[in-house]
Amino acid sequence: MDARYYRIFRRATQEEFYSSINDPDDELYDILWDLFERLVIEPGEVFDPDFSDNNQFRYNIHSSATLEFFPDSRYFEKRIDPNPYEDDSDAAGVHLQFSILPTMSCLFSVGLQIWGSGERQAMRSLWTGHRRVLSTLLKRSKPMVAHRLPEKATDSSRSLEELLDSYFSVRDPEGFLSFHYPFAQTDEVDTAQNFMVTMALLYHAIRAYCQDRVDSFDEGYQYMKKFYCGQIPDLPVPLPCVEVAIATDAD
Repeated sequence: MDARYYRIFRRATQEEFYSSINDPDDELYDILWDLFERLVIEPGEVFDPDFSDNNQFRYNIHSSATLEFFPDSRYFEKRIDPNPYEDDSDAAGVHLQFSILPTMSCLFSVGLQIWGSGERQAMRSLWTGHRRVLSTLLKRSKPMVAHRLPEKATDSSRSLEELLDSYFSVRDPEGFLSFHYPFAQTDEVDTAQNFMVTMALLYHAIRAYCQDRVDSFDEGYQYMKKFYCGQIPDLPVPLPCVEVAIATDAD
């Protein structure tokens, strides 16, 4: 990434983020939308060529900026959990996300949020029914994991498998689980894109389970293997993403 663009991202205010997302004449507009296309839309299209038409875009701007896709309005018609179309809830089922994090040691983050009782049950069923394959995929993609349970519920976990076993063994009233992967700048975009193909597989499998009560994981996994010609990438371990004071003259 050009050093000047890097500095602009690090210094960006809410107003500047809003301008860069909404103004085609803004110099960051093309960079932002190109990243979103490559890191969210293209991975989603691996499993659904009409991904953009079958899902809903929104963004959220505070000290950071998050662009995401989540299911369209039909998905929520019979859903018990909050309807984001009515209350702008964050608990909007499943989200594929791209975030800009100007105050963090990583500048960008991509990932999947699973947020809702039905979606948690879907992920639990996928984990139970496809444990061997899903465990291998997650070990290769190396996600950082977040949830809303007390740490004592999972703090004895020594591996990702144990963490998920612990998470699904207790009740989570919020039904929240996320997998994310931080990267420092756009020269790491290939790694982030590979991570998001795995997250898109989970996104589509969870959505299909909740919407149609069908298990589409095996079909999606075969698409994924074909996409990678049978050689699913083994990603590097991500660096920690922590809040730091970023010098305004960073290069």
